[in-house]
Amino acid sequence: MFIVRTAILWMIISIIINAHLMTLPIPIFRKRDYPTNYLIKRNNRIDLQNNRECAAFSTAYVLRHFGMEADGDELYTNFSSKMKSGNVYPKGIRTVLREKGFKTIYYKGNINSLKYEVSKGIPVIVFIKVHKDRKNLHFVPVVGYDTEYIYLSESLSQLVNCNDD
Repeated sequence: MFIVRTAILWMIISIIINAHLMTLPIPIFRKRDYPTNYLIKRNNRIDLQNNRECAAFSTAYVLRHFGMEADGDELYTNFSSKMKSGNVYPKGIRTVLREKGFKTIYYKGNINSLKYEVSKGIPVIVFIKVHKDRKNLHFVPVVGYDTEYIYLSESLSQLVNCNDD
């Protein structure tokens, strides 16, 4: 019985800590209708980060999408919810966007829910794993998809796989 109580207490404490640091995601897994292919066609630039500023660079991309000039490096200096490593919790992105007047929602979903959200015409910032052998995760805006690929506005130079010149 002691082990069960300890496990339940540990789960409750973990949920509280996650809610504080990241906010709790809204689970969305139902299939919705969306176009087979979609690409957000608003002009925007893709800036490249130098260190662990992906949260700020992703946020800057979304702000520019809405016509607000934003620089990832400048945003990063004032970002809240930073870890000692320099990484940022999802709550940091939400805080900055709310301060700029945007409503944010933190979803946990599947590829269908992602495609549905992107098809609304607004870049969706996702939290993804990019290295098999590392624990740290990466924020990146999703700007489109088709039947084979998901299109990202990538700020890590080593992950960029196309040149728009």
